[in-house]
Amino acid sequence: MRTAPACAVLACLAVFPACKRSGGPVVRETTAMDTYVTITVYDENLPAEKIHSAIDSAFAEIRRIEGFASDYSDSSEIGRANLLAGRDSLLISAELAALLRTSFAYSDSSGGAFDITVGPLEVLWNILALHPRVPPPDSVQSALRLVGYRRVALHGRTLYLPRRGMRLDLGAIGKGYAVDRATEVLAKAGIDRAIVDMGGNLAVRWPGAQGWDSVVATISVRHPRIEGSFLGTFRYGSGGVSTSGDYERCFIAGGRRYHHIMDPATGYPAQGVVSVTVVAPTAADADAISTTVFVLGRGKGMEFIRKTPGVDGFIVYEQGDTLGIDYSPGFRGRFSPGGAQAPSRPRSNARSYD
Repeated sequence: MRTAPACAVLACLAVFPACKRSGGPVVRETTAMDTYVTITVYDENLPAEKIHSAIDSAFAEIRRIEGFASDYSDSSEIGRANLLAGRDSLLISAELAALLRTSFAYSDSSGGAFDITVGPLEVLWNILALHPRVPPPDSVQSALRLVGYRRVALHGRTLYLPRRGMRLDLGAIGKGYAVDRATEVLAKAGIDRAIVDMGGNLAVRWPGAQGWDSVVATISVRHPRIEGSFLGTFRYGSGGVSTSGDYERCFIAGGRRYHHIMDPATGYPAQGVVSVTVVAPTAADADAISTTVFVLGRGKGMEFIRKTPGVDGFIVYEQGDTLGIDYSPGFRGRFSPGGAQAPSRPRSNARSYD
């Protein structure tokens, strides 16, 4: 039976299915990892009980991962490792150890642009505070001395952060990883056609529709500067998609925008681009690569995309009073600028503290 294509909207990627078959897809939403999670199942011919049971299991899987990978909970494995920094090591799960090694591999391949030890900078900047401010330069330098993935000691399952104040933050890969695991749970439950979206990280599962080979999802990307508008749309098959941008968690001071994506080389929010959208074989890959490219900037970032197998993307940057877009070869001609009005959803708009 021929299946109608799915439709999705990526904010910094939030999914709002719009294309409906007879009966419509099953859409459920929750919150986890400090963001919205939406699961949309298009297998309408399956019993409703089976679909909802599968979604329940997928949500539970996301919360399980949150339970060991979140840095804002002192009881998680990451939280406990951060508390023990400079004092003692911690025996962690094999799953977390594998995720850390994947993170360090991205750090190596990006020349350190991707770095999960930026936790001290995230705490210092505290972008989501009621009244955020630019920290003093000496405070930035003090926090920067605690950053550096090569300092982390990981031997088998034994994790040790050698300096007090060091903090691991898996925000640049953890959500993508959780999306992948949730998608696997759905697949094991017999769900063939589904979209899992978590705060800027998206996975499309569709049999026989890998990457660009067979497009099934129309993905709309929110405009990073115009509230309620789309930057454009593209169509994609199964795989991971992620957008990293400077507009979801940010504030403006002295006429300059400060956001949550930290440059581990400077201690300040990365500059030079507005947003990066990446498609990759998995959501974890897309998550890590979109952050990496954002930090690297236009030139080095596009080079990183082009040299990574199975990955395509585009980089949005400011060009005077307008926005420019750099496309990877695979994306060129596949992105259609403009579109309809975006569905509304609460989000953190830039606040001005001039």
